[in-house]
Parts: sequence; C-alpha cells; structure tokens
Amino acid sequence: MVRQRGFTIVELIMVVMILGIISAVALPRFFDRKTFDERFYFEEVLSSVRYAQQLAVASGCSIKVLVDHDGYRLTYAKDCGDGATDPKINDLVADPSGGVYQGANERHVKINKNLVVTFDSLGAASPTDSVEFADGSFKLTVHSTGFIEEGQ
Repeated sequence: MVRQRGFTIVELIMVVMILGIISAVALPRFFDRKTFDERFYFEEVLSSVRYAQQLAVASGCSIKVLVDHDGYRLTYAKDCGDGATDPKINDLVADPSGGVYQGANERHVKINKNLVVTFDSLGAASPTDSVEFADGSFKLTVHSTGFIEEGQ
C-alpha cells in the first residue's frame, strides 16, 4: 500500500486563518493613499527648500521660502536686496519651465506651523526654523548654517 501525503484539514484551516488576519491588518496600509501623499508632499517641499538654497548661492540674492497650510513658494527681491531680512523680498521665483516656483497643498497634508526661512548668498539660513508634516511623521529643519535636515 502506498502511503499518501498531504495536509490535514487542521493545517489548511490554520493557513487560511493566518492569511485572513494578514490581509485584514496589512493590506489596507498598501492601499491607503494618504500615507503616500504625505510623503510625496514632504519630499516636494524638501526639494524646494534645497533648490532655494542653491539658487541663493548661484544668484547671489536672498531667497525666501514660505511654507504654510496652503502650500509653498519661493520669493526674492528683483533689486537683490541687501540682507536676509530685507522686506522687499516678495517677487515669486521663476521655475525652469517658465512658471513660478510654488506648489499647492492639494491633499491637505497637515503641518504643525508655518516655515519662513531666507537663504543668503552664502547659503546660510535666517532664522533657524523647522516644520513637522503629517502629525510629526516627517520633520524638516533648516539650521542657521544652511544645513537642511530631514527627520522622521
């Protein structure tokens, strides 16, 4: 007589139960768009802050970064004002495609406070400031030396 091999009914039921638990707990995280929107918006703002610093160094003009609940924008003074606290810094920076360098917070990602930082021609920031996105999931800190730190 040939010995038959296979799984017992108890083993099959346990596998089905484990798969059911995993699908109920883990799969919804893969289909939640909010997590991806928060990360992408954070990366977009981070990229813009770094671009502002590079543009300030390359152009020799102060560039201000404003991040609030509505979005972000980069501004400068057309007459290339004297200092980082120059009140004339209110003209929007042009992006490489010809538009203005700003972005809207279309997915309404939460931020804990507004970020206002101005980079001078040496890349230093004034004042040191930080902002948290998505209830602290992502943090962006701009130090006075110009170091841009991202944390989670």
